[in-house]
Amino acid sequence: MKIKTRINLVLSGAALVAMAAIGAVSYFGLKSEALATARREAELHLQAVAATRAYAAQALVPSGWHQTRHDDASLLAEVNRHYAGHAYAEVRLDSRTRPAPALQALIERLRTEPDTALLQLNDGVADGRLTFVRGVRDAATAGDAAPSALVGVQMVSMSMDRSMHRVLEAFWRQMAGMGLLVVVLFLALNLMLRRLVVNPVDVHQRALRRLATQDSLTGATNRRGFMDRLLRAQSEAEAQAEPLSLVMVDLDHFKRINDEHGHGVGDAVLREVAHRMRRQIRRADLLGRLGGEEFAILLPDTDLVGARTQAEHLLTALRSQPFPTVGRVTASLGVAQWNGREAASAWLHRADLALYEAKHLGRDRLVVAEDLDTDLLTTRPDRLE
Repeated sequence: MKIKTRINLVLSGAALVAMAAIGAVSYFGLKSEALATARREAELHLQAVAATRAYAAQALVPSGWHQTRHDDASLLAEVNRHYAGHAYAEVRLDSRTRPAPALQALIERLRTEPDTALLQLNDGVADGRLTFVRGVRDAATAGDAAPSALVGVQMVSMSMDRSMHRVLEAFWRQMAGMGLLVVVLFLALNLMLRRLVVNPVDVHQRALRRLATQDSLTGATNRRGFMDRLLRAQSEAEAQAEPLSLVMVDLDHFKRINDEHGHGVGDAVLREVAHRMRRQIRRADLLGRLGGEEFAILLPDTDLVGARTQAEHLLTALRSQPFPTVGRVTASLGVAQWNGREAASAWLHRADLALYEAKHLGRDRLVVAEDLDTDLLTTRPDRLE
């Protein structure tokens, strides 16, 4: 897996984990805020009912209004009208009224916890509604040490739908903004890491691959890289039923150049030879340096006639102009077309035999392996020993 892909996976995973964690914290924070808001609304509702009733009893009709009359129900309905979605109920506690068994525990709790202003009975998960309870106390019975007597219970129930709808709207707004921020940060980090890490590593890896497969002196593919590509070319030619040919090139009397002019001049000659041959071949062809002064050229989708023509062009390119310092440089070439069945080593052996025959015939020429005698093909060139 490429380092860029790994970095992207790590950044994506970190972004998803961060969004999930922040989203969870945000959601529960918004939900808690919604519950607190619902609690405040319930408390305001209950206080509004109590305050309205007290005002009616004390200020409007202090002598002619009673809580049990029909006008009390009308008053409650008018107050509750301003709290859409709320359901209000109350229970009066006196010696003649016995509360339902379900309220007994609640009443006892309100009596034992006189300082509790509002109780929440549920979390709204089961039925989607929140219920809050508030005790009504008689201020006239309050003493210095004893709390005022509990004379009633107010209850208000409200739907969680509106609250949760607001929570989800706020949550998705926050997630959208956070997602946009994460995308921007991801792109910025990706760009920064690509410049600081990925690109230098890619350059280094390409350099290592070149060192592993490229001849540093001539820029041609080295023996290892050439053999790997030759094996792949055989598979491709077999699969596509295309011809495949090979040209072996060996410089004539190269040892004499090194002995007379030095290895520095010899290296310059090798570089110029590679340069001239590279200018003659196609983009699809492959130039390799197999060692010393020996080169090979792989010609995909080329039959024997085309390979011979290409070899002649190579000879002409070497003869066309003298080389600096050393003058004329020639080479012997062996040409062979793969027969579609033989192993790479057998194919190279045939091309090498043709090259050896060119040396034997006087150098500065090419020989086609298919033109050799059958007996000669079973021998091995002395120079390969």
